[in-house]
Amino acid sequence: MTKAQAEPAHDALDEASAWLLRLRSGEASQAEADAFARWCADRPQAAALLRDTWGSLRTAATELAHEERTAAAWADVARRERTMRTGRRAFIGFAVAAGASWLAVRPPLQLWPSLGDLAADYHTGTGEQRSVALSSRVTVAMNTQTRVDVLPASDAAHGIEVVAGEAEIDAATPPAGRATPIQPVTVVAGKGRMQATVARFNVRRTGSQVCVTCLSGTVALAHPRGARTLKTDDQVVYDDRGVQPVTRTDPAAISAWRRGMLVFNGVPLSDVIEEINRYRPGRVVLRRAALGANRMQAQFPITRLDDVIDMVGRLYGAHITRLPGNIVLLS
Repeated sequence: MTKAQAEPAHDALDEASAWLLRLRSGEASQAEADAFARWCADRPQAAALLRDTWGSLRTAATELAHEERTAAAWADVARRERTMRTGRRAFIGFAVAAGASWLAVRPPLQLWPSLGDLAADYHTGTGEQRSVALSSRVTVAMNTQTRVDVLPASDAAHGIEVVAGEAEIDAATPPAGRATPIQPVTVVAGKGRMQATVARFNVRRTGSQVCVTCLSGTVALAHPRGARTLKTDDQVVYDDRGVQPVTRTDPAAISAWRRGMLVFNGVPLSDVIEEINRYRPGRVVLRRAALGANRMQAQFPITRLDDVIDMVGRLYGAHITRLPGNIVLLS
């Protein structure tokens, strides 16, 4: 790293942070990679800390090996066909510049939209919320990190598929005196298909698991493993394998994000951190399982999530380490 690229650091951790930023910029040369390798050899403790951190973020180990194999394959093609430009790649042991296709599919720390985001009809980034009108009476409010596709007209008059994330669907009562029949809204998520004529309901999809909460009105769920009818304050969870029984829930907690709040009622700290990571750029990493087992009863504004991290440190005696890229370690 040259003096023109970064100011001299005051200690090993500052130097390591500066190196990390440089190496993740995509502009690092092989000479800089070699220089950093020498720096790591001279400062094993600082190098070990960052290596462990990157491992905690799941961007080393198997992913590093996968990247190495992918890069080697691409390099072999380039040598044979001579169509690839000369690349600049830093092989650092705990962090490497990922191949373009891997970065497009799985952006590190969600620093930019993935191919899935860009392919969706509507999507929100980390911490972003937006509202979409499907018709004069049907609106969809999208929470953070959400992807939604509009269903073809042949499949539903008004309908969406929640590909990932969370959305609140509001099918309002039509104006008085309306002569034409009311068309139901259809929502597809995973293996489930929901329909409602006049209702407000929340759909959250995480991988193959989907949680549906009826906030008002009536929602009909059809699933290959069974059907459910949800009334106000009813909730059901399903995945590809089956549908759980309908339960009662607190609608205020479910829809708190619409008011800019997060509400937790006796939730394990590990789940709280997972939820924070949906709204906060970067990553908060729990490094002690015992710490994550603590239960939290709290509510706080989405705009002040860093204050929550500080509160966790005070309440549970957690040590907080802040790294570049909004990465926070709790141990």
